[in-house]
Amino acid sequence: MILAHFTVGPFAENTYLIGVAPRVAIVDPGGESDRIAQKIEDEGWQPEAILLTHGHIDHIAHVAHLAERYSLGCRIHRDDHWLLTTPQWPEMAAMMGARPCPQPEGFFADGDIVEVAGLTLSVIHTPGHSPGGVCFVDAASRNIVVGDTIFCRGIGRTDLPGGDFDQLGASIRDRLFSLEGDYTLWPGHGPKTGLEAEREANPFFGRQASGFG
Repeated sequence: MILAHFTVGPFAENTYLIGVAPRVAIVDPGGESDRIAQKIEDEGWQPEAILLTHGHIDHIAHVAHLAERYSLGCRIHRDDHWLLTTPQWPEMAAMMGARPCPQPEGFFADGDIVEVAGLTLSVIHTPGHSPGGVCFVDAASRNIVVGDTIFCRGIGRTDLPGGDFDQLGASIRDRLFSLEGDYTLWPGHGPKTGLEAEREANPFFGRQASGFG
């Protein structure tokens, strides 16, 4: 599923290229679009879509760059559409070389099945870090791109507009932790982790956390 992984920009955001080569989808292009494009072109891959786990600027700053370069549309959950149309921290945007994100060609909903780049992805709506946060589940390869919902022994912050700690807890416990078996989790920041490892040891919502259950 994961063809390439880039850590980009001043907030060390993870951008992923996913698919079955040579077909590829770009997930959360938050910066350094020239480097991402160079990898695509060096490998002879064929970009098909831009998928967004949520609408924070560190995940969308370079959507426009790649959308124009490859004539692609982007998709996001409708509850985060406002983040694309509301100015986000102009000084930060300037620092990141951000350009206005194009209007989405479509919106994700919980339970959607997305056929893209040779993959069949299930969309899980996981609000809490942002209202429209989603995770992309590839059951065939046991991989999930989780955005900023959960990190290796951490969680996405909930003090930004639209964030909600209790809602994030429900998203993690009821939606992700309820999946059967183990998966590799690919987060929006930091290293990959495992679903079972986070079920057990995540200090916020894992079994070892105070008040679990």
